[in-house]
Amino acid sequence: MPKKLLSLLGAVSIIAIYACRKEKSLEALITTTPCTYAPYTVGSSFIYQYINSKGEASLYTLTVRADTSINGKSYAILHDGYNSQFVRCDNGKYFLYEPPVSLEDYKLIPGDRLFLQDGYPAGATWTDTVMGSMSGVAQTGLLQYHILERDVEKTVMGKTYQNVIAVRQDAAVLMAGTTYPVGTVATYYYSPGVGYIETVSATDTIRLVNHSIH
Repeated sequence: MPKKLLSLLGAVSIIAIYACRKEKSLEALITTTPCTYAPYTVGSSFIYQYINSKGEASLYTLTVRADTSINGKSYAILHDGYNSQFVRCDNGKYFLYEPPVSLEDYKLIPGDRLFLQDGYPAGATWTDTVMGSMSGVAQTGLLQYHILERDVEKTVMGKTYQNVIAVRQDAAVLMAGTTYPVGTVATYYYSPGVGYIETVSATDTIRLVNHSIH
């Protein structure tokens, strides 16, 4: 069974649709050094502990294999031994590119998903609209991100990280003009110079054990 990647694979499995996003603007931004929360240089590696809903724990390694260009934009290719993930940062905005999917009863529109904004203050929110279809019926998913905390101290697997940002991701499905909340997908924690350090959800937990930045 493939391990979870960086932070963002759970939402789509819950609402069964992905990727064409629209971002809402926000004022009162924090001035910070952009892109330090994604130090995904080629050759870097990150060891994570994954604990499933049964309490069973396992380890996996996420490695940065190469850089690539998609639609003229540069992405780091992260691989966990099973799947690849494409991540980029643009002036403090962090994106996951999700490629197209075309199955008999399911289609995904490819595009970027904005999962972190390191210049936003605690309490800030933004929303993605993700679109796809199932059995020929168009569906729209709504993902809302909330910065719960920022610039806080957090200890993960015995190691203390500084200036951590905590982001909660909620999901809903829009059908026939009615919004149906799905609930909270997970809360993700990011540390500067390290990146993704922990995920906490109702079904599983992922924690950074060790890392090596090249």
